[in-house]
Amino acid sequence: MERRRIAAAGLVLLAALSAHGAVPATLPEMVAQFTPVSPTSADTLALTLSGTWPNSCVPQTFRVMVVSGDSLWIDLLLPGWDLGSDCEPLMCLQVLSDWELTGPVPALPAGSYDVFARAVDCEEAGQYVQIGVLPVAPGVDGPLSERFAPGERIVLLEDDPFGGFGLKAGQAGTVICCDSEDCSGNILVSWDLWTNGKLEPVPCANAGETLYPANSAIWMDPEQVRFGRHFNQCGTIRKGLQGCVHFEANDGKTYNVIASDDMYLALDGGGAVAFDGRVRVRGLLNTTPPRPDELRLCLQQDGDIFHPTISLCPQAGPAPDPNSKPDPDPEPEPKPDPDPDPDPTPGPDSIMINIGGNPLMLQLISGSTASYAGCADITVQLNFQAQLSVEITPADGVGGTWTGTLNPDIIGPGEVTTELCIEVVDLNVGAIGPGKDIQVATVTLMAAPAF
Repeated sequence: MERRRIAAAGLVLLAALSAHGAVPATLPEMVAQFTPVSPTSADTLALTLSGTWPNSCVPQTFRVMVVSGDSLWIDLLLPGWDLGSDCEPLMCLQVLSDWELTGPVPALPAGSYDVFARAVDCEEAGQYVQIGVLPVAPGVDGPLSERFAPGERIVLLEDDPFGGFGLKAGQAGTVICCDSEDCSGNILVSWDLWTNGKLEPVPCANAGETLYPANSAIWMDPEQVRFGRHFNQCGTIRKGLQGCVHFEANDGKTYNVIASDDMYLALDGGGAVAFDGRVRVRGLLNTTPPRPDELRLCLQQDGDIFHPTISLCPQAGPAPDPNSKPDPDPEPEPKPDPDPDPDPTPGPDSIMINIGGNPLMLQLISGSTASYAGCADITVQLNFQAQLSVEITPADGVGGTWTGTLNPDIIGPGEVTTELCIEVVDLNVGAIGPGKDIQVATVTLMAAPAF
C-alpha cells in the first residue's frame, strides 16, 4: 500500500515537469538595480536582477559583457548552462518562480550604457532585450572612456586650435554635448573666460537645453585637437628606452608619461619615488592619435600623460592608533636571515558565490593562503520528500579540492530551508586575485526521491 502511494506521488511530480521551454520564448520582465544608483567611473558596481520566471529553472548566475561607453550585455545562465557536450534537456516545473541574483560589475568608463539581457542554457540562447539604461559620470581614479562625455572637464594642450582663435594651451573647459548619440564625433566645448566662440549650426544629439556663458563655446574634433582629461591612478612606473617613461596603471593599460629631464633623473636616483615602484600619477591624459607627419621617440601606447605629478601609492594598511605612545626604549628589530623564502601571497579575504539567488560567502581559513570555507541557509521548493546532494565544478584554472555538505540533506515536501557548507583546499588564488571578476565554480544541488 505504501509503495502505491509513493508511485502516485511520483506521477504527480512528472506531470508537473516539462523537458521543454527552459529558455522562455519571451524574456520575462525583470528589474535591474545598480548600486550606487548614480555611479561614476570610479565606482565598482553591484547589480541586482530580480523578477518572476515562467518555470522552476530560474537563472543561477549571470555574466556581463561591456562595450565601453555604449552598452552592457547580460547573459542569464540557467541550470546546466556549462554542461557543454553533456547537455541534456532540462526538466522544469511549469510554475511561476520568483528569483533574484546579485553580482559585481567592474568600474565602467564614463558614458551612457544601454542594458540588454537574454537567457542562456546549454542548448540555446534567447534574444537580447533591452531592460534599462545606466548613465556613468566621470569620476576620480576610475577608468576613462575613449570618448568624451557631456559635463566632463578638459584642458587644451595646444595653442590656437582650428577655429579657436585666442585659445592657448592650458585653457580649461567643459564638454557641453556631442553631435552624435555615442559621442564618437565632434564635441561642443565651453572654454573658461573665452568670448570668441561662434556656435556652428550643428545640433546637440544627446542633450536638452543647456545654459553656458555667451560666445564661450565651439565645436571641436577630438581626433584633430589635443585635449587633456583628468587622470589619477595608481600603478607601476617603468624606465623605457630613449629616456621614455611608461606607466602601467590599475586600469590594465600602459601610458607614456611626458616627464621632464629633472623628473626622469629623480626617478632614476633610487629615492622613495623611483622606477619600478608603485606610485600614483596625476596629470592630463590625451589619446588623440599622432599626426601622420609627427615623429615620436616615445610611443603613445594607450595615451600620453601631460604635466604629471608622481607620488607614492603604498598598499593600504591599518590606521595608526592616535592614543598609542612610542616606546621610549624600543627593542632592536632582529635582522632577517639571508635570502629568506618568501611566504606565499594570500588570496582575497573572501569569495562570494551565488546559488540560485542565495549568496554564500567563503572566508579565507585562518593561517591559510589558499583554503576557504563558509555556510549559508538556502531555501528550496519541493513537492516531494527528497534526498539532496551537492556537486561542485570549479572553473578552468581555479582548481582546488571542493567539498559540500547539506544539513539536513533529507527535506520536503514544501518550501524548506537547509544549511549548505562549502570548503575548498589548495585553490589557485592567482586566478581570483583582487580586481578579478570570474566564475569561480558552479554549485549544483541534486534531488532524488527519499524512500
